[in-house]
Amino acid sequence: MSNEWNLRDIIFTLTHRWYVIAVCFLVGALLGWGASKLLPPLYRADLDLYVGINAYRGPRDRYIVQVVQDELRKLDDYKNWQMEQLNGLALTDDFLLDTLERLRAKDAYWLDVSVEHLFYQLRGSWRNAGRWHLAAEASTPELAIQAVESWAEVIDERMNDGIIHSRELVAIDTSLVSTADELTDHLVRFQALSQVKSDLEDARPVLEDNPPDEPWGAYDHWRLISQTTRAADWDPGWGAVLDAYPAPQALPAEYLLWMARALAMVESDLEVLPERIEYLEALHETLSEQYAETAEKSLGLSAAMDIDLSEEVSPQIEDVRPSGSLMLVGGFLTVIAWLLIGLARLTYRGEA
Repeated sequence: MSNEWNLRDIIFTLTHRWYVIAVCFLVGALLGWGASKLLPPLYRADLDLYVGINAYRGPRDRYIVQVVQDELRKLDDYKNWQMEQLNGLALTDDFLLDTLERLRAKDAYWLDVSVEHLFYQLRGSWRNAGRWHLAAEASTPELAIQAVESWAEVIDERMNDGIIHSRELVAIDTSLVSTADELTDHLVRFQALSQVKSDLEDARPVLEDNPPDEPWGAYDHWRLISQTTRAADWDPGWGAVLDAYPAPQALPAEYLLWMARALAMVESDLEVLPERIEYLEALHETLSEQYAETAEKSLGLSAAMDIDLSEEVSPQIEDVRPSGSLMLVGGFLTVIAWLLIGLARLTYRGEA
């Protein structure tokens, strides 16, 4: 006589032997743990740096706005961009080469390590401003500590130097804007004075041709003073000239006398302005060069940032071999293997 079996009955039978499943899982976990100990050792050293960001200064940081390609709409955008900037900057070749030089001075092991290899050993992560988490992985705790400490030293020194230049950049930028505004004002004034001079010189022949005993017309009277007022620009010297402007219906001789005085003021100002404009143009060019040089040294960091490596904080060491993962994998694989074997045996018996 033969028994009739179906898949549901077989699975029901196997899964109700929970104690066997538990034993198999434990055995597999032990095998996974043992396998993890056969892997090459790997240790991670963790160290935190303090990073302070005054995000409220972000919208007023003109240099950062020029560097960032996307608009920083919120304060969080400013903070997140700066922290991402730190992570990327810390793993550039310049930082890694500096780190590797310091490591080679500490231990001969690092003589055979390349910048590319070191890149994959280091990690930077953050959740919020105030704490920047650095980590380094190596085959021994000592090497991991050397790596994370040297990296942190390079970051602390080079980035703080960049922040100092960023603060210098703010001062240069302020001077640059002020110089540009003053230069624009002087150029505009030079153009206005040149036009006033032209207007006065055009009006003089008209006055000379006017009958000497016939008062000048009201229209010409107000047009001339209106044209000349543009040259005043709140200059105290021009106040006395404008106050001496002839009264309406004055004779041409009075206008000609006043016009000579006004032209002398215009020519005096026009004589001085080119030298001042030339000086401002040279100053603007010098400040622009200083701005470009300082911007490069600032490393794109904000003047509103503070970075500090505390001497009181020591790296934390952790064995990061995947023991837990291998124990889980070993346990599940052992249970699956037992279920497959049991399924095959029960199926064979049912067919017998």
